[in-house]
Amino acid sequence: MIDLMLRSFSVKGDSGLADIAVESPITGVIVEISVSVGEEVEDGDLLVVIESMKMENEILSEYNGTVKEVLVRNNQNISQEDPMLILSVE
Repeated sequence: MIDLMLRSFSVKGDSGLADIAVESPITGVIVEISVSVGEEVEDGDLLVVIESMKMENEILSEYNGTVKEVLVRNNQNISQEDPMLILSVE
């Protein structure tokens, strides 16, 4: 498991929800996207699998929330700190 790099980049007014960008903690290739837009996720749920140096690294959620946007696709090269998903969290 790899620690997520998260960045809160906006807050939605009075709703109390914040949009969080889930950034890649490593450089590699996206081999699996385990969530889709609108899906509810909980702390510990698998979000994405990244292959790096011939190892598959599971990226797990650290929050309860809803997937607002998926910014990557399978077989996409990704660099460290590239945004992969947007989550709406409380």
